[in-house]
Amino acid sequence: MGTRRAMLLGMVGSLAGSALLARAAQAFVIEDMPPHVVNALAAACRPAADNHAGLVKSVRDDLLARIAKGLLPAGASEQVGCPICGCSFVVTADGAL
Repeated sequence: MGTRRAMLLGMVGSLAGSALLARAAQAFVIEDMPPHVVNALAAACRPAADNHAGLVKSVRDDLLARIAKGLLPAGASEQVGCPICGCSFVVTADGAL
């Protein structure tokens, strides 16, 4: 069995250690994107790049294939999001957005 002095020193040491570790645990922060990164992401998804048209076409082709196999009803639609900018589209079998 330890002495009271050893127990108190252990408590003080553990409190000091936990205070230091708690400070290190607060290292995760969320920062806004710099303007050049925002501009690069916006430029990657402009209509001139035609990224959305290719995405909508591939999803529509997949949707039509699943309807043809009988996996989905004829009036099925699917919601898809652009992986670059996060734009959201509802794609239908008849091509309407």
